[in-house]
Amino acid sequence: MDIKTIGLVGPIETASFQDILSSPGGQPYPKGLGGSPVNLMARELYSRGYNLILYSLDREVKTEVTIKGERLTIHFGPYRRRRALDFFAAEIKYLAQAILKNPPDFLHAHWTYEFALAAQATKLPHLVTSHDVPFNILKLDHSPYRIIRTLMGCKAIWKTRYLSAVAPYVAENLKRQLFYRRTIRVIPNGMPDGIFNRPKSVKSTDAPLTFATILVGWSGRKNGEAAIEAFALTRKHLPNCRLIMFGSGHGINEEAELWAKSRGFQEGIEFVGQHPYEKLIQRIRDEVDILVHPALEEAQPMALIEPMAMGIPVIAGQSSGGVPWTLGNGDAGVLVDITQPQQIADAMLSLANNNAERLRVGLAGLALAKQRFHIGVVTDAYLQAYNDILTGLWK
Repeated sequence: MDIKTIGLVGPIETASFQDILSSPGGQPYPKGLGGSPVNLMARELYSRGYNLILYSLDREVKTEVTIKGERLTIHFGPYRRRRALDFFAAEIKYLAQAILKNPPDFLHAHWTYEFALAAQATKLPHLVTSHDVPFNILKLDHSPYRIIRTLMGCKAIWKTRYLSAVAPYVAENLKRQLFYRRTIRVIPNGMPDGIFNRPKSVKSTDAPLTFATILVGWSGRKNGEAAIEAFALTRKHLPNCRLIMFGSGHGINEEAELWAKSRGFQEGIEFVGQHPYEKLIQRIRDEVDILVHPALEEAQPMALIEPMAMGIPVIAGQSSGGVPWTLGNGDAGVLVDITQPQQIADAMLSLANNNAERLRVGLAGLALAKQRFHIGVVTDAYLQAYNDILTGLWK
C-alpha cells in the first residue's frame, strides 16, 4: 500500500527539526522530552520524502502547541508533574485526540507506555516499538512511579497486535515474562549516515586519554558510581587521563558531581550534564578515546552505538540486558562485570596501554554498527513492517 504520511508518537527533541520548522507565533519552541531514536528516524523518513506528523509531550506546555514546517507537523501536549496519579490519563487522552484530529496513513508508537496506549486508543493501523523490558527495570527501581509505569507497560504490550523490539533481549523477555505469543520483530535503534562519515579527530601521541560516560539520570540502574570509582583507580596509573560525564544528573552541582566530591573522586572529571544532541556528538568525536558504559540493565542503548559509529571502543556490562548483543557479544567491545569497579578499571587500563587493541576494538564496533545499526537499514526494516501490517503479510 502507498504510504505518504507517517505519524510517530513518542518523545522528541525539537532542536533536531529547527531547520524545517517555523516558530509558533514568534514564541520559543517547546524543547520536548528528548528521544534520540525517534528524532533520528524522523529525519531519515523526512529525507526520503515522506510527510511526517509527530505527536509528543512537553513539561512546559500547558495547552496544545502545534508547530509546522514543510512536510512536518509537530503536536505537543502537556506532560504534567503529577501524571502518575491517574496513570497518565490526560497525556494519553491528549495524544489520542491529536492523532485523530490529524491522522496519518500509518502510525508508529515508540515505548510501551503512554505513547503506545494513545496509539491503541485511536484504533488506527499502527506498530508499537518496545525500547525496554518493564519488569527488568522494576527489579532495579521499586519506586511507586516505576510500579505504575510497569503496569502501563504490561497493559500496552498485552493489547499490542504488532510489536517490534530494539534487541533480542527485549523480545525474549517480553515473551517469557508477559506470555506474549505473537510475532515480535527485532529492529534496533539506528545511527544516521552523517555520524559514520564524520572522521574521528586525530590526537597527538602524547595527548592524555579521555574516557567518557553517557548516562541519562543518576540512578542505581545507571550505576554511575562504578564508573567514577573505576576512573579514580585508573588515575592512579594514568594521572593525566580525564573523564567526561554526559547526561542528565551528571552536570555541575548535580547528583554525580556531589557524589564524587563526597568521596574525594572528583579530580580529573568534567561534569558536563545534558547537551543538545549535535553538540554531544561533536564532543564525543573530538575528545573521547574510550566510552565506559556502567549501566546494570539496558535494552539497546544509543550511548553505545553513537561511539561505535565513530570507531570509539566501548567498555560495558557482560550481563547488562541487551548490551552484549549490541557489542557483538564481545567481538565489537569489551564486556566486564560492571558491578566491580576494579574490573572496569582493568579494562580501561588495558585499552589505554595498548594502541593496537584500542584500534581493533574501535574498528570492530564501527563495522558492526554499519551492518546492524545504520539508520538506512533500520528504516528499511520499519517501512517493510508498515507495509506488511497494512497488507496482512505480518506473520
